[in-house]
Amino acid sequence: MLRRGARPKPYHGQHDSMQDFRPKGEGVAAFADNPGPLDRPVSRKEAARVLRQVTIGVGALLLAAVDDWNALAQRHSAHLRTTMHPLGRGAYVAATTAACTDVWLSTHGMHPPGHAVSKPFQWPEISSRGKTYMTIHHNELEPTNARRTAFCNQDSETLGLVGDPTHCELTWDYDKLTDLHVVRIWVSAPGVDWDRFEVPMVRVQAQLVSWRKRAMKWLPGALPTDVQAAAPLPPRDEQRRLQPGIEVQPPRRSEDTGDAE
Repeated sequence: MLRRGARPKPYHGQHDSMQDFRPKGEGVAAFADNPGPLDRPVSRKEAARVLRQVTIGVGALLLAAVDDWNALAQRHSAHLRTTMHPLGRGAYVAATTAACTDVWLSTHGMHPPGHAVSKPFQWPEISSRGKTYMTIHHNELEPTNARRTAFCNQDSETLGLVGDPTHCELTWDYDKLTDLHVVRIWVSAPGVDWDRFEVPMVRVQAQLVSWRKRAMKWLPGALPTDVQAAAPLPPRDEQRRLQPGIEVQPPRRSEDTGDAE
């Protein structure tokens, strides 16, 4: 709903409104530099309102990151894929989503106003209007060190956050049948007395479709289809060709096996 006398924001599609917001210069920077101090955590309703658009965009980037991981893992044998999933998928998907979010929110005029990326420890985190401070985690954070404990306890002073924003985190669930696709995306606030809320998946999927049609630069790139075979390494000693250093003896058949035959 527009205020009287306000200009309507450009809009180019049912689920693509985020693409055409135009920040109004210094007014956007002010929310991060000089936010008013908060005397209590924001309510669930207020958090959902503040984060509504930015979480749709981050959710779309999350789906793209999961697709990217699945494409990478698909190159491997089934056994190797199964072994890699618990070791690398969570960190890869979260890091890719965070990096893509950094590029998106750092692109002037291409995201909803009032949101900025902060990287106090290299990991991109999202400050929204000085009210919330959201991180992207593949699992809900556990208080395993001083910084994580401060985040879970809503201790903004220890984290060096100005204005005491409410700490939020974005997590997700995979489908239980194939364990390959995201079916739910959540926003929660550890240590705050309200239930997590769900990011609307229909809008998230529509946003990803829109961005892919436009080949936006913050999406993961496509994997090359014509991957060349690895070039052979030159021998260290030109007089001797490379020899494998592992010798495997075939297993011996036991006498019992021979008798059975």
